[in-house]
Amino acid sequence: MSKNDREAEAKAALERLHQQSERLLGAEPPPRDEPDDKIEILGKRIARVLSMIIMAGLIFYLWRTYFSG
Repeated sequence: MSKNDREAEAKAALERLHQQSERLLGAEPPPRDEPDDKIEILGKRIARVLSMIIMAGLIFYLWRTYFSG
């Protein structure tokens, strides 16, 4: 394989990579689908609050169990 053949193959590979990355990454981010359902929005908010409360409780429990005498 000559140097010219390798350079042509490398350039072709880079061009394919560039074309594929444009399709995958895109110029603009995909649109966010905001739910119109009020119950779904409320459910997500409740789940987020509960997860934060549970996380804080778990951290407190682990701190009290393993770090305080």
